[in-house]
Amino acid sequence: MNLDLEHLDTLLAVVDSGSFDDASIDLGVTPSAISQRIKALESRLGSILLVRSRPVKPTEKGARVLRYARQISLLGTEFSHELMRDEVLQGKITLSIGVNSDSLATWFAPVFTELTRWPQLSCEILRTDENLTMELLRTGRVSGVVTNSPEVAQGCSVQRLGAMRYRAVAAPNLLSTWTAQDLSQMPIVLFDREDPLQHQMLERIDSSKKRPTGTIYYVPDSSQFVHAIRAGMGWGMVPEQQLCLAPELKVLDDSWFIDVPLYWQRWSVDSPALDRLGSILLNAAEQNGLDLLI
Repeated sequence: MNLDLEHLDTLLAVVDSGSFDDASIDLGVTPSAISQRIKALESRLGSILLVRSRPVKPTEKGARVLRYARQISLLGTEFSHELMRDEVLQGKITLSIGVNSDSLATWFAPVFTELTRWPQLSCEILRTDENLTMELLRTGRVSGVVTNSPEVAQGCSVQRLGAMRYRAVAAPNLLSTWTAQDLSQMPIVLFDREDPLQHQMLERIDSSKKRPTGTIYYVPDSSQFVHAIRAGMGWGMVPEQQLCLAPELKVLDDSWFIDVPLYWQRWSVDSPALDRLGSILLNAAEQNGLDLLI
């Protein structure tokens, strides 16, 4: 089935900007033209592709078309760069990737350094929990993700980056009131309601114990999560890379740790940009010792 490239680019613009009006500004056309292009694409495919909400969201079929549109856009831009290598190109290669918050807060600094040496790339990094990144890949919102899932999504390839080690820690002022043996009753800090690490740690220590009975705090920011634990709000699972920045935190038990594997999963398309980005991620993981836990 032949699809109009202008219509596919319009679909990308609407989803990325979140509305028909914003897409019209990005593409320099009227909102009416945007609406006509989307309707023409939907008519061509015989399905509604977008939920007209705010922000606009793709339907299930729309997500599949969106993924195809991103791949076509990426390959087309790369081909233009290859074809006109000796000429000055105004367009940039655009990639969107999903990365979990703890990776951004710990081992990602070398990635940023390398991206400054790649002026042809415009990179959007979407911060999300490592348990939820696969949904971004499946819906076509991104072309690659850092995820804890080794399960290969359809049309994708996967490469292991290593693992992050999380340790159970608490502040000295909290331990003046509680002991490590009181872990299930002690106040606890969770990243958000999808954060499983603290509950996994409790179950590993004693699978017969019930869910924690202490006060629960939710702090959905990697840096502030550590600050909350340093303040004595509760105990929590903190990446080893962050513990060097908070030396006053006490490891509750040397054997109380969880290794979370990390993988780079991306579209299986012949893309030099995705190949290069994968190499940058792998090198950054090695520089921070993540590969030592493979």
